[in-house]
Order: sequence, then C-alpha cells, then structure tokens
Amino acid sequence: MMSLAQPLPWLLAAATAALNLPLGRLRANATRRSHRWFGLLAAPVFLLLALRHAFALAWIEALPLATGMLAGQFFGRRMAQPGEPSPLRWRTAAYAALVAGLLLFIGAPAQAKSPNQWDRLDANEPAPAFSLTDQSGRRTALTDFRGRVVIVTFLFTNCTDVCPVLPQMLARVDQLLSDAEKAKLAYVGISIDPRRDTPQRLREFIKSHGLDASRWTLLTGSVKELTKAANDYGVVVRPDPRLDFVHNTVFVLIDGKGRLRTEFHGLATPTDEIAKAARALMAPPAKKR
Repeated sequence: MMSLAQPLPWLLAAATAALNLPLGRLRANATRRSHRWFGLLAAPVFLLLALRHAFALAWIEALPLATGMLAGQFFGRRMAQPGEPSPLRWRTAAYAALVAGLLLFIGAPAQAKSPNQWDRLDANEPAPAFSLTDQSGRRTALTDFRGRVVIVTFLFTNCTDVCPVLPQMLARVDQLLSDAEKAKLAYVGISIDPRRDTPQRLREFIKSHGLDASRWTLLTGSVKELTKAANDYGVVVRPDPRLDFVHNTVFVLIDGKGRLRTEFHGLATPTDEIAKAARALMAPPAKKR
C-alpha cells in the first residue's frame, strides 16, 4: 500500500487530468443531461475507479486521481469550441475510456514488487517492544524471549492466501538448522485481526498447521495494540473484500538481546537466507584481540 507522500498517486493524477481534457471538451458541447453528456461523465468516473483498482490504492490515496479528473474536466470545458460533438467523436472517446477501464479491472492489481522479488534489510537497533496475549491467554512481551533469536512475522488465522504459507516457509527454515540451533530460535506470529483471532483461534491455528507450541507463539490483542505493533514493524494492513485483509510479508529477526538485526520482505524470500541470518545471530561474538 502506498501513501500520498509517494509519487505514484500524483503521477496517476496527472495522467487522469490529461485523459479528461478531451472528454471535458466534448462534454462541454453536449446537451446538458443528454445521453452524450452522461456518457462522457460516466466514462472518466469508471476509468478513475479502474485506475484505483489496478494500482491497489486506498480511497485516501485515490483522492489525487479524483482531483485530476475534475481538473481535466474543468480545463477541457474551458478549452471547448462551440458545436455539438458528432456521434463518432463522443462515442469513440467514451468507449475508449470504458474499454481501458474494463481492461484495468480485469487485470490483477499491481503490486509494489514482483512476486518473485524479495529484499533484505540489515540493522542493529532496539526492536520495537510489544506486550500482547498469546494462544494460552497469557500476556507475552518481547523481553520474554531474551537469550533466543526471534523471527517475527504477521498473519491472521482466517487468511486463505499468504498466511498459511508463512509457517510452511519457517518450517523449511527449521529443516536447515541443527537441534542445538533450533533450541536457540523462537517463532512469533502477531495477528492483524483482533476481532476474530482469540487465543482459542490461535491454538486451533497452531494445531491445524502442525506447529510446535513450545517454539511458536501466536499473539493477539486489542485493535489499538495490534495496530501499534504492525505500525512499529512497518507492516501495512488494509481491508480487502475478497481476502479480508491485505498486508505485506515480512520476517523480522531479533537477536537474543532484543535488537532488530535483519528484515526480509517478500514471499519469495529464500528460506536458506533466513536460516543463514538466524544462524549468524546465534554465533558467539568474536573475541577482540
């Protein structure tokens, strides 16, 4: 999900304004409230909604597009020359916008990254603190994991898209580690769905996915608590009518002293890279000469 501080919504707004200039010119000369007038208004509105869908923009992020549409219509009307538009001209313009919008709706929403891309970010800073409720109903804080490397990810139990893949990926990480290394590693999954993810639902998720409850901690909490945790770790969550929620995939590695050391972004992150990074954090610090 993008923000208004990023250039894409404004670039799309400029494109929307440019596309609306000829549509505005034609609508200015169409008889008010005629089928031509409505057609030349409906086409750009549909195109705006299609652009919002195609680039997965939140409603607030689509406001520049609406501004661009209105600006293009306004200046297009100001540039109009007298004369009723011919049927060929207004139908060509309206149908072109409608077909373009239809193609944008048919396609899958664009993502910030290709599904085959992933990123690694290294750091050495205090990990954002949290204190949430685990699958047993106990309050659990980040400080409870001192002495172990922690891999934190975000999910929700009703998810049928990405979330079931995350435990599978981390299970493959386990396969690359020795028993001694596994004993030094804990997995934490923080829910983004506070209304449905009760401790009982978290226990059912652990059981249904065959997770080791001694090494897996799933956490839930209030809307305020989980929103803060997601924001602190840079996880963006937005509603989606088909998937309930859409959120970015992240694996955050925290060392035994509670410091954030590595972040992996993307579902295509190689599990051997996660295992290698976790193993490096388990190694004793090199002695200074």
